[in-house]
Amino acid sequence: MFKRIFLTITVLIFFLMADKSYGESTKSMLLIVTESSWDAFLASPFISSFIPESSVGSMNIRTNHQNKIIEYYGTINAGRRWSYYEVNDMGAVDKGLGDYLNQSGLSTAFFSDKDELIKIIENQYGMTSYRTNDFEKLFSDDNKKILETADVILIDMDLYCTKENQDFLLDFIKKRHVRLYVFCPYHVENKLTPFLFYDSRKPYPGLITSATTRRQGIITNLDIAPSILSYYGIDCSSMVSKGIEIQYIPDAYKKLNHLLEKIEFLNYYRSNIIKIYNFFLISLLIIYFFLEKRNHYMFNIIYDAFIIFALWLPVLFMLTFIRNIYFVCTLWLLFFILVYWMLNHFSYDIVLKYSSLAIFIILVLDSLLGSHLQQQSFLSYDPVIGARFYGVGNEYGGIIIGSLYLLLYFVSNSPYFVIISLAVQFFLAIILGMPFFGANVGATLSLLTGMISFCIHYSKKKMKSPLFYLTITAFVVFWIFTDLFFVEEKSHLGQMVFQSINGNFRIFTQMIWRKLMMNLQLMRYSLWSKLLAFSLFAVTIKFNLKNDFLKKMAFPFIGAMAGGILMNDSGIVLGAAISIYFVFPYLRSNRRNNQSDHRMECRS
Repeated sequence: MFKRIFLTITVLIFFLMADKSYGESTKSMLLIVTESSWDAFLASPFISSFIPESSVGSMNIRTNHQNKIIEYYGTINAGRRWSYYEVNDMGAVDKGLGDYLNQSGLSTAFFSDKDELIKIIENQYGMTSYRTNDFEKLFSDDNKKILETADVILIDMDLYCTKENQDFLLDFIKKRHVRLYVFCPYHVENKLTPFLFYDSRKPYPGLITSATTRRQGIITNLDIAPSILSYYGIDCSSMVSKGIEIQYIPDAYKKLNHLLEKIEFLNYYRSNIIKIYNFFLISLLIIYFFLEKRNHYMFNIIYDAFIIFALWLPVLFMLTFIRNIYFVCTLWLLFFILVYWMLNHFSYDIVLKYSSLAIFIILVLDSLLGSHLQQQSFLSYDPVIGARFYGVGNEYGGIIIGSLYLLLYFVSNSPYFVIISLAVQFFLAIILGMPFFGANVGATLSLLTGMISFCIHYSKKKMKSPLFYLTITAFVVFWIFTDLFFVEEKSHLGQMVFQSINGNFRIFTQMIWRKLMMNLQLMRYSLWSKLLAFSLFAVTIKFNLKNDFLKKMAFPFIGAMAGGILMNDSGIVLGAAISIYFVFPYLRSNRRNNQSDHRMECRS
């Protein structure tokens, strides 16, 4: 009996000691390199030695204020977009990585003489458990003691860049269980920075990703702190991200290079393509006033072809599977020739109707299947800028809404028009709003305001009941409920509600302020604001209440545009994109009516 008890106690002690040993020996090391790139990583014998056995990727380092360097470091600690004015009375980051580690009994160490870097790992008192005083030799006796004792260690590799220091560190890592994070938290041009993750227990090549980006090889500075905390079993639900994920694949670095080439290609041309597209649309509006009274067949066909081509361009922008700008432009030219041929064989209304149907179907299907085509578009979101990584962007949100209302005009004579329209709009609201599809809060709210405007315009006795508005309310509640409880990675709406529930009530004022500032900035600098202004000016000058298109579709179009501008941080972009599918079809139908009236006057 006593022998069994003795054996049982011995086994328990063995397991407890083994567990304690594992906790002490498994370290997380954050190696910080400033102003670096993948070329520099490859050139470093120390870092390059880890690449064949590591997961690699690039990190978006976006913050609230690019000119406040402290935010780049504080954001990593907080695990959310942290602003410099959030520092506490101690000048430190509250409720972040450092606090959670220390509260859980884990120690932190800081190896740098740069005070701003401590923001990555400091606790609420602006301190770490250990801090070196030897900034020359990482292998000094005092530094060795700190390295052996601490659980989570931050090392400034710019400081300890000598061969002796790096050889010592390489030997230290290879002889222990270490989770290694090598990254650049700041870049003066705010570009993607290299990120390497090495786990001595799983030394396999792979690509990093996260639910924050849902893109292979791309994470954000919000993903680091949750990764460290979740490994140690510490609750990090107050943070935006759930941490990095690893996709183990051979030739990971080669694939990352391929992905980065694609991103760099889009980033290089994106700004100029968008400018040219806006100039092109504004030019078409100006040309309209010169062609309005001219009844020249060739001029009219060419102008109509440009209008249809302009409506199709957002779809054509997605055809970047071959990264050669001359090849892409050739595709656009061939498509314009096809449109011109179609207008010589079919009426303008038929071409416009089937174009709106095709554009809508293509974009909806792409949104349902993960928005892979939109990710490859010049017009869509850019991982380098980092405002959005997945789902439907504001440009395409506006294009989908605009093409929908243009399509609905062509079924407006159906006896089931209202029912069909509401059903399709609710269907699109689900696609735009649900976090596992479009995940675009602003575009969804824009569509809902368009729906309300649509119902006000088409109200009949059966529509005057509160049923419709109760349905919209139920949809919004369902949307928020699904976002909060059934989706791991929340949309912007879900993040806002979740953070407010966890006590971060500043999120509301930050959101309102961000939306206001972003739209004011866009109004001042963006060509989208000029396009929107030209569009509204053209419609105002040529306002015609007798126009059938205006009578039937003005309310939902204007409602959606107003909702987008008021409820989206890039509302100017969203509103301008919607306006493309309103102003050009309206002006074209107005010109046709004017020319018919002119011919009748000539005959009389």
